[in-house]
Amino acid sequence: MTVHLVPGQNAPLPSRVLRFRAVDATPIDVSVLIVDGDLRALSSDHFVFYNQRRAAGVELDVDGTVLLRLDEVDAAAAGVLCVVSADPASPNGSSMLAREGLSATLADENDRALVVFDVPLVGSEAAAICLEIYRRGTEWKVRAVGQGYDGGLAELVTRHGVEVGEPAHPVVEEIPAIPGPAGIPLDPAHSFERAWMIFEDAARSAASFRSSRDYAQARLDDELSESVADPSTRNSPAVVHSQARAQERCAALVAEAQRKFDGETSQLADELRAVDPLLPRSLATFESSAWTKPVTGSAVTDGLRLGELSAPDLGELRVPFCVHYPVGRPLWIVGDPAEAAPVVAALAARMLVASPGAEQRLEVVDLSGSLRTFTEPLGALLAAPVVSSASDITARLTALSESVDLAEMAARSGIRDTLPEPRLVILGDFPHGYGAEDAARIVHLADHGPAVGTSLIIVGDSAAADSDPGVAVLERIAQQVPTSGVLTVSDPWTGNDWILTPDRLPDHPLHRASVLDSLTGQ
Repeated sequence: MTVHLVPGQNAPLPSRVLRFRAVDATPIDVSVLIVDGDLRALSSDHFVFYNQRRAAGVELDVDGTVLLRLDEVDAAAAGVLCVVSADPASPNGSSMLAREGLSATLADENDRALVVFDVPLVGSEAAAICLEIYRRGTEWKVRAVGQGYDGGLAELVTRHGVEVGEPAHPVVEEIPAIPGPAGIPLDPAHSFERAWMIFEDAARSAASFRSSRDYAQARLDDELSESVADPSTRNSPAVVHSQARAQERCAALVAEAQRKFDGETSQLADELRAVDPLLPRSLATFESSAWTKPVTGSAVTDGLRLGELSAPDLGELRVPFCVHYPVGRPLWIVGDPAEAAPVVAALAARMLVASPGAEQRLEVVDLSGSLRTFTEPLGALLAAPVVSSASDITARLTALSESVDLAEMAARSGIRDTLPEPRLVILGDFPHGYGAEDAARIVHLADHGPAVGTSLIIVGDSAAADSDPGVAVLERIAQQVPTSGVLTVSDPWTGNDWILTPDRLPDHPLHRASVLDSLTGQ
């Protein structure tokens, strides 16, 4: 039965004769390091690669398969590291391993696959340790590693105690984890793609760091368990010493992973600083010069920034979280209206500038007055006075629904020059003060509005969803953004969770006024 490993996971090996193979989307070389308990090569003769194909118990075939006879491996060896590296000298070769597609297999003497490990990479690595085959008493086990090295095979083997001269294949000393985009022109219509490329880089970097850290901890746990397996020696000085060494090895592995991750985080931060002034306002931070310089052109942007993503174990790493624009479903800002107001204002400001070629108009319901500091400076953009009385809500929603229906009829008839200008509808204090049928009208706006340029932001509490079917439908179809508590977002590349902190309109009065003035061209 084949076992599919994840980083740090180990498995027993039922066979002493093994075949190691690896495949990648780009040409690769396979090599092996025979190491001691500190993961240091026993000698340069214990490095098996394309220019030195044999060592005791290890043989590298010309087809890239490594044959391992574990009973013949040097008795001083604690383990064998199975390594892959990019082969830029081959046709279609690359100086880096492919971001996706690297898979390592360990088979028995009959070529039956025992373990498979799909190696997670950031995309900057030129070499990686796939598997560690290690002794445990008289038995052997295998552990998934997945540790990458940007400096290629030369860096990898040097860090494991092998002195190397000039490599047979050209190796880049330090391949940047993420290329800086400074000076690269951005197409405003494809800025969302750039933002998600940065998110993907961050997600893969974080996954690689966590994988390396988990591997180090799993290895430590395994070694500590092994050290106390014999009750007669578990309190001996030798065991205490071996445990201390195991702790040191774990700390060294984690420190190396942290060093690599910190470097990638620094490069990501540099990239974000470089690209922020080039982004359209709908995707830029409020500190960006995009909010103060004159707007040129009328290209429609394709993204909307909601906030920043972070994770407790990732230190200072922060990346923007953006969604496609136009937004195909309502945004529901969940929380107390007063607390939610800066978040609503930030989203609304970005939505109002997302289509500079077609100026949007505002329709606002604000019973509590929590949005007044946002709506009062934008009087020129209001399509109608702000609804401040509950008695006027139904009439406004009915008028909006009828307008959407007429716009749909005009669009179906091909009479596009009669379509109303795009509208951003903000429904504050929901569901308090709204009538029994108002939720159905809002659902109608949510279903039909986006096709004719009507976007929707709902502000308020979602607790009524438990008892009100209309509110429950809205809760189901809306993108909820809580203003308190924790909202986790799973990235689509590694499945790891991130915490979303929604953006807020600037606190400083002058900065806030500058942003709002830019919406009306002042």
